[in-house]
Amino acid sequence: MTDKQSKDSNETPMEAFSEVSQTLAETISATQERNLKYAQSVFESTMTLLKDQAENARAMLKQWEQQAEKQHVDSKIAEGYLSLFRAPLTAYQQTLEVVETASHESIASFKKAAESFEKAMQQGREQWEEAVRKTQQSFTETEK
Repeated sequence: MTDKQSKDSNETPMEAFSEVSQTLAETISATQERNLKYAQSVFESTMTLLKDQAENARAMLKQWEQQAEKQHVDSKIAEGYLSLFRAPLTAYQQTLEVVETASHESIASFKKAAESFEKAMQQGREQWEEAVRKTQQSFTETEK
C-alpha cells in the first residue's frame, strides 16, 4: 500500500471534504487570477493600439497642415478643412480617455472583489475546520 493510499484510508470524511474544499478554493482563486491577468493584457494591448491609431491620425493631420503651407493654400480654407478632421479626432481622444479611466476602475473593482472572495473562502475554510475539530472532539469525548 502506498503512502497516499494509507493516508486516504486514515482520513475522515470531514477531513477529505475539507481538503477538497481547500483545493477548490485554490483552483477558483488561481482561475480568477489568470482571468484578471488576461483581461488586463487584452485591455492594455487594445488601449495601446487605439492610442497608436490616434497618434497616427494626429501625425497625418500635421502632415496635411505642412502640405497646405507648402502649397500656399489660403489659410482660412486649409483651417476649415483641417478642423473637419480635428473635431472627430479630439472627440475620439476624449472618448479614449474616458474608456481608459472606466476600464482601470473596473479592473480595480474586480481585483477588490476577487480579494474579498479569497478572504471569504479562507474564513469559510477556517470556520469549517473549526467545526470539524469541534465535531471530532465531541465524538472523542462521547467515546470515552
